[in-house]
Amino acid sequence: SLPPQRRCRWLCPDCRAQRRDFNREQRFYKRVGCGLCQACRIPEDCGICTACSRNPPGGPSGPARTPKCLLRR
Repeated sequence: SLPPQRRCRWLCPDCRAQRRDFNREQRFYKRVGCGLCQACRIPEDCGICTACSRNPPGGPSGPARTPKCLLRR
């Protein structure tokens, strides 16, 4: 199977625009959260998953975004 970058190249411009809009919308909902599911209701990071163990306790020190806790995704 082709990687997503090459797969999208074969779409017509209209289909490519629709796919990009859909993906942008999905990223927005993943970032914000619905507030209804169990993962959205967890108030704090777990502190033991790989994403939490990589985060410094004082918060991010640079411009890169820190990964979200695996339980809260």
